[in-house]
Amino acid sequence: MKKTLYIFILSAILNYTYSQTAYMHYVTVKNSDVREHIEAEKNVHAKLHKEQIDKGNKLGWDMWRISNNSYGEPTTTFLYVHFNNPNANPDTQNSSILSDHEIKTHRKGYQNRVVKEGSLILGVKASYGIKAGDMPPKNLVINYMNVDFLNNYEYEEMEKEAGKSYKQNGRAAWGFGKILNRFGSSHNAQYLTFDFYNSMDEIMEARMTTNKLSKTQMTTLKQYENLRTIYNTHILTLVAAER
Repeated sequence: MKKTLYIFILSAILNYTYSQTAYMHYVTVKNSDVREHIEAEKNVHAKLHKEQIDKGNKLGWDMWRISNNSYGEPTTTFLYVHFNNPNANPDTQNSSILSDHEIKTHRKGYQNRVVKEGSLILGVKASYGIKAGDMPPKNLVINYMNVDFLNNYEYEEMEKEAGKSYKQNGRAAWGFGKILNRFGSSHNAQYLTFDFYNSMDEIMEARMTTNKLSKTQMTTLKQYENLRTIYNTHILTLVAAER
């Protein structure tokens, strides 16, 4: 079953190559397997994706670790972000730098370590201070937004405008996207925002600061709250990236 799911997700990575689309792959492993998982991913998968980037088939590959797991959680979740070249067809099944035996051995170990996995296809709506082909800053906050379908257009315009001021809020870069492979009111999140920071300290400082709001700022924030609800937030640390 795990092998079938792995092949399905890998196929999805290779097939979703449309412009301004990011493939997000969530992988959960036991805490006892975290060190082995990171070392294996850096030694094999990172090299395979770098090979595809050098061939012009991919724009980028990132591996992030979610840092704000629940207290006492026995597992750790990683997020892989793939940016494919819309004019090419990535092929991580074959490699000129790794043998078939090395790849098969790695993937068998991967399937044994993984507890669960899932995916999101994200249409990138806007980004400031960063592009798909850029190396990302070291830390990231992802906000999962719940938005009523009737408010989609107004909400998107609001985020695009608000994102322009990312530097004023201490962020190194900012991005915004719409979930494409899940639709309907039964899902808790329809949009994601990405706040990039150069360090975890910057994230903590941004959260620590409490500013007195002007009447204009208060009105603006209330408009935001009327358009969307923050369903969940992930704080992530960059483990590996290839460009």
